[in-house]
Amino acid sequence: MKTRIKNKQPYVALFNETSDTAAWRAMSHGARGLYAALKREYNPGIQARWNGRIYLSLRDAEERMGSKRGQIARWYRELQYYGFIVMVTPGCLGLEGRGKAPRWRLTELATEDSATRDFMRWNGVKFSDQKKQKPGPEKGTTVVPKRGPVVVPKRGPKQTAKVVLKRGPK
Repeated sequence: MKTRIKNKQPYVALFNETSDTAAWRAMSHGARGLYAALKREYNPGIQARWNGRIYLSLRDAEERMGSKRGQIARWYRELQYYGFIVMVTPGCLGLEGRGKAPRWRLTELATEDSATRDFMRWNGVKFSDQKKQKPGPEKGTTVVPKRGPVVVPKRGPKQTAKVVLKRGPK
């Protein structure tokens, strides 16, 4: 006799093969959580052709995960870097003025073809998302003050310095 489960709860399956990879271990915990949230949007009951149409906007991910949008955007870049997701359609502003979230494909799941599993071919270089700071003076240069004496090194065999006095506005 067959036994039936009356209270069948939906779940997110995380494959052991995926979580055992070096790319998964190198990822931050936030990117792992975002991946689980994205995979939750995948419905295996619908055919595999829907894999390329998974979306989760920054606002929805912010509510679901309880993190700020800047962090979630960083985690999206991290998932792309390690090869767990691929952007199929970029986000845009629709004709009615409503924004459309980017569409993603999970590389561990098959689409019409087979799964690409890009994270298995990770090169071993860790993700760094450092923001560039404003450029400062280059090494070896000196900052010249607007008022007061300026020391200008004299070039030649003796290596002595010459003092030049400049007067500022009165």
